Amino acid sequence: MAQGMNTIDYAVLAVSNAAAGVGLSGSTPAMPAAAKRCYITCETDAVRWRADGTAPAATEGHVLAANDSISFTGANYRQLMEQILFIRVTGDAALKITYFD
Repeated sequence: MAQGMNTIDYAVLAVSNAAAGVGLSGSTPAMPAAAKRCYITCETDAVRWRADGTAPAATEGHVLAANDSISFTGANYRQLMEQILFIRVTGDAALKITYFD
């Protein structure tokens, strides 16, 4: 991880058949206001994601397999985190998210 980052929160995001995001307004759990970076691990089942503000589909978007991870920690990713959306591929999944400043 990059120097100078402080862990500010941890959350679990349930991903089902409706697009869910770490930064969606009104999402549960809510992304901390100071978050600029995050590390995400996928558990239970694969998900697809898009970071262009368009909802992914079960057959469209980047695949994040179960037990895989993505890291948005090298820069200020606040805008990406506000737009990234996830959807399940087959079964419901859980994303574990650690937020950094």
